[in-house]
Amino acid sequence: MKKIIAVAGMLVAGMLFADTTPIMVSLVTPVQAPSRYYDVTGFRLSLIYGECQEFTGLDIGIVDHADRDFTGIAIGGVNIADGRLYGGQLGLVNWNGHDTRKWDRRSIGAQLGIFNYANTFCGLQDGFANVAGRSFTGLQSGFLNSTRDLDGLQCGFYLLFGVNMASGTMRGCQIGLVNYAERVDGGLQLGFVNIISENGWLPVLPIVNGHF
Repeated sequence: MKKIIAVAGMLVAGMLFADTTPIMVSLVTPVQAPSRYYDVTGFRLSLIYGECQEFTGLDIGIVDHADRDFTGIAIGGVNIADGRLYGGQLGLVNWNGHDTRKWDRRSIGAQLGIFNYANTFCGLQDGFANVAGRSFTGLQSGFLNSTRDLDGLQCGFYLLFGVNMASGTMRGCQIGLVNYAERVDGGLQLGFVNIISENGWLPVLPIVNGHF
């Protein structure tokens, strides 16, 4: 019994006096223990909305929010990581606002949901709508796939039923009902309508367009 009390006391003391906690439980921030200014290394449960600093581990909740880097798996209705994402987000809405092109700091992982957003991302986005604000490397699969610069593949549902957009430079392949790229630096478009505004074989072509 004394050992149990001692361990419980150490855990409580650690949560009170350290910046990192192994467990966090939130009703709606700031109604949570410990406060949102802690890092989490372990497990978090957000009954409605929970917020923390850096997160490492398993994150489950209706709305879960990490203000800094997120490493691990997030399962929830809305998953938000403001810093670097290194892992997976599974939910209705997945959001990663991290913005850097440095490879050693780029977000890497998978977003699986109805709406997926990332700023600069490397990996997989699979959902109804997939958006990368700055650049995307990997695979976007959904009805709407959009990024500025693409290195990889955009494809619609069943490889055809979808709209793919690269408002900057595309390197790779777009497969969908409608494909758009401002410029192609080595790649192909396969679909019903294929648009390359700057340097395609023609500005608009059916079936296939590209540039090498």
